[in-house]
Amino acid sequence: MNKKILFTAFIAILITFSANAQLLWKISGNGLAKPSYLFGTHHLVEKDQIKNIDKIIDLSKQTDAVVGEMEIPDPATVQMKMLQAGMLTGTTMKELLSPEDYQLADTEFQQLMGAGLSQLGMMKPMLLETLYSGLIFMQAYGMTKQPEAIDGILQKAAKENNKKVIGLETLDQQMDIILNSLPLKRQAEILMYDIKNKQKGIDLQLSITDAYKKGDMAKADALDKADDSMTPDEKKILAENRNNNWMTQLPELMKSQSCFIAVGFLHLVGDKGLVAQLKKAGYTIEAVTL
Repeated sequence: MNKKILFTAFIAILITFSANAQLLWKISGNGLAKPSYLFGTHHLVEKDQIKNIDKIIDLSKQTDAVVGEMEIPDPATVQMKMLQAGMLTGTTMKELLSPEDYQLADTEFQQLMGAGLSQLGMMKPMLLETLYSGLIFMQAYGMTKQPEAIDGILQKAAKENNKKVIGLETLDQQMDIILNSLPLKRQAEILMYDIKNKQKGIDLQLSITDAYKKGDMAKADALDKADDSMTPDEKKILAENRNNNWMTQLPELMKSQSCFIAVGFLHLVGDKGLVAQLKKAGYTIEAVTL
């Protein structure tokens, strides 16, 4: 097993959920002294595939702070935290799966990573699912290495320009949401759904990614809603609940400074997305064309 790929894929996906043809928004009004900006990211898209990305980075440098889902940690920290939070206790994947499903999952991981469940079977199912979905995406796109996430690029530019970097969540919080929100048996069912419907999942992710590159957020939202690998209530835990939590923080952050807010693009869309919630909160939200 290539541990470097394992850790980088995990952190890239973590940083993994009304707007049409638009990724960048200006936020003003409602008492703000200076405007802030909201940008939707895709953690597995190469920098040069995002339209006008250099201008977007330059715009971020003009603000006082870059705000992300979390402050991107170093790989050693990810490894340590993953070992703390991502391991099963009191059970194994062999106990969570039927013999037939265990064999199928073992074969899939052997082919994908060169390591089967005898090596990986102490990981929580949602950790395995996160790794699996990220790696089959990379394989489908013919990626031989992990792209540098635009979130990390924006945060690096901020630090180089002596600007603040602020995380809306910590790595511990993100891992707790992903790894501990659902019962282990349900996590195992989701993992097996993804494995048994691999091509369907690949096609869906390729379509969502194509919509992202075109800036077609309405289509991306519709595609995401059509994904039936998780129930609406389960998706709510990963998206809507987090949006609501971020909305308790963003007004105060924007009141005290100009912010460039960069979060996963699916957090922007829909009536519970950040664009709609910011409008509802009284801010003026304008599409930015560079």
